[in-house]
Amino acid sequence: MFMTWCHPDWAAWKTENTLRVVDQQAKDLVKQWEVEHRHDVSEKLAHKAQELFPTAKITPLPNAVVPSVMIEHQAPPDASDAVRALGGEMRITWTLDGQVPQTPER
Repeated sequence: MFMTWCHPDWAAWKTENTLRVVDQQAKDLVKQWEVEHRHDVSEKLAHKAQELFPTAKITPLPNAVVPSVMIEHQAPPDASDAVRALGGEMRITWTLDGQVPQTPER
């Protein structure tokens, strides 16, 4: 009689707890996918930047607001001492062709 009386409540409680765990796992998985996507985008951008600027130092920046790369050029040999002390040209970009990339729709 006790099992007959309590089983529906126990089943509802167990289902609710299981779904809560599944929801948390889904949130964690989405966060992991977003991190992996940001790293993939910044690595692809770094590879493309390295092709366009073979002598530059390319640094992927996956944790920037928008996945980006930092492109650092050495100061030219004929540059003044002040320019060489500051280093060469440096820029941070999230696109290399001047076009705004399309973001996937969710």
